Amino acid sequence: MKMILMQGILVLLFVVSTFEQKVTDCSANGVTIQWRPELSQVQKLDPSKARLGSCPPSSMSMEDDTLLFSVGFHDCGFRKLVSEDKVMYTNLLTYNLDAGLPPITELVACVYDLSSNSTDLDNVRNDLVFTLELMNSDFNGPAPSTMFTFGTRIPIRAKVEQQVLGPLWIYLQYCMLANTQDLTQASRLHTLISDDGCLIESKEGNATFLPRREPSEILLYFQAFKFASGEQVFLHCDMTTSDLQSFSVDKKACQYQNGWGWELLDDPTRSYICNCCDSTCIQRTGFESGVYTRQVLGPFTMVDSQHSAEDESTFRSDEKGLGVPVWVVGLSVCLVLMLIAGSIASSYYLCFWRGGRLGYRPSRELLNKY
Repeated sequence: MKMILMQGILVLLFVVSTFEQKVTDCSANGVTIQWRPELSQVQKLDPSKARLGSCPPSSMSMEDDTLLFSVGFHDCGFRKLVSEDKVMYTNLLTYNLDAGLPPITELVACVYDLSSNSTDLDNVRNDLVFTLELMNSDFNGPAPSTMFTFGTRIPIRAKVEQQVLGPLWIYLQYCMLANTQDLTQASRLHTLISDDGCLIESKEGNATFLPRREPSEILLYFQAFKFASGEQVFLHCDMTTSDLQSFSVDKKACQYQNGWGWELLDDPTRSYICNCCDSTCIQRTGFESGVYTRQVLGPFTMVDSQHSAEDESTFRSDEKGLGVPVWVVGLSVCLVLMLIAGSIASSYYLCFWRGGRLGYRPSRELLNKY
């Protein structure tokens, strides 16, 4: 009985599946992948059902049922994520099974160090320039101060510049306030933008997007509030770009308008794209082309008006070379004046009031008397 059971298990394992295999070879400008999807023994590999992003297999090996993909990073809808010292290209391998069965998926990722001498990687770093800045109230220059009192507006500009081709569209996907530059070390967090472009802070009336002046920049402001009061604050934002003005659940700029609801900044007639902002925006399974990066703005501080006035007084004293707050200088002056007044009173008492009562006498007579 045990022998029959063991044979049945072996046959079942043999029929159900074989182990999938994937070999990835990342080069400077592209990737070569050998992939054998995990299929049951009764299923026959069909190259027409396989994709790397939007690209079909380059060829197929009949001997070991392996698919070969050899593509460049500018093809097939690769995503490009740029950080301070690395660039990563990602895409998705998919194999569609029979109706009613979920597809087989495999993530493909190639990570490079930006210190590499590769010409292509140098272009990644130099062609696109991302900025996240504090602006003045008119958005025509940098902010005059990095200290904001509660209730005042904090203007923010995100911008991307491309050296070679035309302008890109930029989108803010996630933005979060933190009390540290390293997000993983933060003890206080507050989300401004979530779900690939939903300005959730606007639901409280504390934030808004401004109309774009050009596709490659996006403007917004939020009101300073009691968050890490008086401490350093950093704004962490995930950004993405698009070659064309194409709105989707993954790339959008949505804000809440009182009495109306969620509105798409760039095309209010298509505000239905923002409906998911009240729940969870589910990303599409397909990969879209574009550059993804994270920028950190700061430090800046948010304080109440009293705290701000004290800090301003200290700053002005330092500017004059005093190196101490104004109230310390004032107290010192009062003490000096009191000492001077005391000295004058003592002199008057000894020389006039006491001397007048005793009458003027020669010093020798006074010495003999006392």
